[in-house]
Amino acid sequence: MAKLASARKMKAGGRPRLKEAEVRLQRVLDVAKRNFLRSGYPETCLDRIARESRIAKKTIYSRFGSKAGLFSAILQPLRQSWIAKLQAIVIESNRPESVLEAAALQLLDVSTRTETVELQRLLLAESRRFPDLVKGQYDERGALAGMAPLTDYLRRAVADRKLRLENVELATEQFAYLVLGGIRERMLHGVAKRPDAIARNRVAKQAVRIFLTGCRL
Repeated sequence: MAKLASARKMKAGGRPRLKEAEVRLQRVLDVAKRNFLRSGYPETCLDRIARESRIAKKTIYSRFGSKAGLFSAILQPLRQSWIAKLQAIVIESNRPESVLEAAALQLLDVSTRTETVELQRLLLAESRRFPDLVKGQYDERGALAGMAPLTDYLRRAVADRKLRLENVELATEQFAYLVLGGIRERMLHGVAKRPDAIARNRVAKQAVRIFLTGCRL
């Protein structure tokens, strides 16, 4: 009877243990991100991260492989969240103006957040010494990662004769830079603050207007 009760307890405890592992993982990522943003990539020490997150250093190596792997793991959920939101945008509407304006606003909202800008600065500062850090920002063709939902939408719009584009992948990249280029550049150099919602809306609308002017049938 005692063995049966113990077995039931172990089985029932499976999910709490899984939840505890997820909590520990998130704690490591939160501590690591705080250290990276505070100290920079080279100065961030895995020993300190292990100590502050109360987890063995060997566990960090086992889970992430290296410091670069840990940094990439911080960026991954941000990218996944962005892709999910962009996917929802292209599904919600079929009109190019609506899709592109919503995508532009999302780009501006996410990419001008203080945390995003600081992480981007880290990537730029360490890109030569640690090229693997920036590889995850691009797909196998060298295009911006995370933009596939918009690329797929534009491809369908061309097939449906709603837009005229010679190179859809290039057009997606050009759209992203049209929306973000000047603002993100100024923020990365520390000469501009994050634009408010009204300013972001104005930028989004003008970027879409310029983009669509060049690809209408």
